Amino acid sequence: MLDKKAKAEYDRKYRQKNRARIKAKKAAYFQRTYDPVKAAKERKKKMPAHVEYCRQPEYVVWKKEYDKKRRESKYGEFKDAYLALRSLQKEIQRLMPDREERYRQSQRYGWSPLTHAKRREKRAEHKLNSDSL
Repeated sequence: MLDKKAKAEYDRKYRQKNRARIKAKKAAYFQRTYDPVKAAKERKKKMPAHVEYCRQPEYVVWKKEYDKKRRESKYGEFKDAYLALRSLQKEIQRLMPDREERYRQSQRYGWSPLTHAKRREKRAEHKLNSDSL
């Protein structure tokens, strides 16, 4: 048992000491052996199985929780503020459904949220420019 621990410690030190040489050697091997066409064919073969795996209910639940934690982690110490903001946005969405949806239901053809957003931005910019004069 002692020999395995000693060997493991030696290997860690060796890899740390010779990191650049080891990485260069691995990169050279990869360049010699990697075939992008072959790799693409292999990915295409495995894709249907991957898609089926992603559709499993257990995976969907896990992925949703994982994504939530990942998004929260971006905000670090402000995670609680982010969560409060998200719950507030959800409540607003629940109380007042999307404006675009209401416009679509009222059959206002030609209405586009992008067009109106750009128009609002222009108005705001014009107002800022005129106020600064």
